[in-house]
Amino acid sequence: MKYCGVVVPMLTPFTPDGAIDVPAVGRIVELLVGNRIGGIFPLGTTGEAASIHPDEKQKMVEATIKANNGRAMVYAGIAGNCLRESIDAAAEYKRMGADCVVAHMPSYYPINDKEIETYFRQLADRVMLPLVLYNIPVTTHHHIAIDVIDRLRTHPNIVALKDSGNDGERLVEILRRTGGRGAWPVLVGNSVQFTHGLKHGAVGMVPSGGHLVPQLYQSMYESAMADNWPEVERLQRETDAVCSQYLKGNTLGEGLAKLKAMLEMQGVCGRKMLPPLLDHVGDM
Repeated sequence: MKYCGVVVPMLTPFTPDGAIDVPAVGRIVELLVGNRIGGIFPLGTTGEAASIHPDEKQKMVEATIKANNGRAMVYAGIAGNCLRESIDAAAEYKRMGADCVVAHMPSYYPINDKEIETYFRQLADRVMLPLVLYNIPVTTHHHIAIDVIDRLRTHPNIVALKDSGNDGERLVEILRRTGGRGAWPVLVGNSVQFTHGLKHGAVGMVPSGGHLVPQLYQSMYESAMADNWPEVERLQRETDAVCSQYLKGNTLGEGLAKLKAMLEMQGVCGRKMLPPLLDHVGDM
């Protein structure tokens, strides 16, 4: 299966003036790929994509692809509120060498299920790379309905789902509808749901904590594919403890700032965040 394994939603490192820090991109990529992860996802939620100028987005994807040098799959984020901008971005990322693109629904207007389905069909028809759906209601304020997912997965260019809904029962129903392991691929985006999702047929996970302990997540995935559930559960507890250092008690933006601060202490990247997020949140 192509769209599977540990796919890390990559932080975007910035220089103090807010430009893409290309050397830091290289260090992050090396940290991830050196631990055998299966994919890198630049320009997602963890990567502050909603705050980055289109020119800088291109620099980020280009630097990621160059540093990766074909070793892991590159999932490039194209989510936005303008269909044409997303299509144009996908064309540019294809030229650069991305393997696929990822998009959540537009998040400005309240939209219904028919509008969501139509949007994704229009996007999938017109992008020149395989499209991964991204369900993240914490930012879009709406789920992609299960019935909509079930219909969209029949589109020849919609190849997988990243689900960050953090709803265990809903996740199980999605996996039942889509066929589980060996069928249409579903990757779990909420760390607390990793074991639950993998047990019910998910084929991958998308951990921001992969910046800190990529080797543990890779071991967790390999153990799940071998049906070694005691080991998966042990690694779930171990990785949860790591993630709590930056997630517990924080908003999404505050957690990302703390994660960058932790990587700054390791010499990987700086802690610069783009507005409206702040660089310094509480005490480390």
